[in-house]
Amino acid sequence: MKKLTFFVFLSLLVISGCASQPDEPFTIADKKLHTRLADNGEKLFAFIVTVEKQARVKLDTRKEISRTEFKMFLNEEHIEDSPALKLALEERAVKLLKVALKERSYCQQGYDIAEVYWKERKVQLRGKCRD
Repeated sequence: MKKLTFFVFLSLLVISGCASQPDEPFTIADKKLHTRLADNGEKLFAFIVTVEKQARVKLDTRKEISRTEFKMFLNEEHIEDSPALKLALEERAVKLLKVALKERSYCQQGYDIAEVYWKERKVQLRGKCRD
């Protein structure tokens, strides 16, 4: 009986832990893979991932705000000004790039990412194939 109770408790603990996982702080709006052949025969690619624009909390300075609203305002993170979110998006973009290259059967011998560019809500990964 004790084993069953322990098992049920452990199962509920695991399930509640999974259910309380925070949602990803950004949503992918678009992803595009551009490919081309360089003059020297190298296969090049550029992969662009765009996230959806997040609404910013607006503070009305004409009225008092609650502590909860103020904390929400302070804790609000946006991809444009958060190094942690940018790093998370870069990691996600690398995973999406791998899938996109596989779907197109491009860079079958592997690839190297040479440059990463940022512009507002977009990250661009540029690189070349090893084959």
